Amino acid sequence: MSIVQLKKKRASRGIQSIDTGIRLLEVMEKAEGPLALKELSARAELDPSGAHRYLASFARCGLVVQSPDSRYDFGPLALRLGLAAMQRIDPVQATERALPALVDETGFTALLAVWSNRGPTVVHWQRTGDLVTSLNLGSVLPVARSSLGRMLVAFLPERVTAETLAQEAKREKIDREAFEREVERARKSRLSYADNTVIPGLHAAASVVLGWNGEAVAAVALISPDEELARPNNAAALALRRLCDRLSRESGSPPLPVAA
Repeated sequence: MSIVQLKKKRASRGIQSIDTGIRLLEVMEKAEGPLALKELSARAELDPSGAHRYLASFARCGLVVQSPDSRYDFGPLALRLGLAAMQRIDPVQATERALPALVDETGFTALLAVWSNRGPTVVHWQRTGDLVTSLNLGSVLPVARSSLGRMLVAFLPERVTAETLAQEAKREKIDREAFEREVERARKSRLSYADNTVIPGLHAAASVVLGWNGEAVAAVALISPDEELARPNNAAALALRRLCDRLSRESGSPPLPVAA
């Protein structure tokens, strides 16, 4: 093996001691509160004496703190790092950048929507060449009938969506029981579908991008005249969900349950 190859191999391996220390931080991130050394080291699969040395180093730089009862939790440096990461991550822009590859993979037009005080609002298109529709940037879709609306309602607090939904109910009749069933289905599967009665001539499948707090920051829909797109768990919808799940993880979302 040449010197260059040896250096590349060493670089790809990284620093094992850092990898080991990160295991402790990952255990703390998944815990619901401070942990004692014994429990923390056991969850990280480290011996307590070794774990203590890592924690002592982390404590010196402020990455962790030790409470009076000797339990460990994240310290001020961890908070500053988290806030800096949140400020630099823009899930909506990341989703925009990911849409061309999704359109290439599925062959369907994709649109990106966010929640506004009027409901699900289109903020970005990634079109296929032959699709014609009356939708434009800034178009607002129905909350109760559209796949994007149900997807966003499923992952936003009721206090955010209730007023908009109430206003929509004054304009058109909403079957509340059917709507709640669709929202619950969307919450469990992270997929929602709509037939061609919402956007004339176009079927849709939608999924959601979640932020660090587990709430929706955006929803993405694929649209097409092909009625197959509105069938549950079709290949394009599953590809859409995989993309949105990845974007959610990259945005710091809490762990996602297995989709029903």
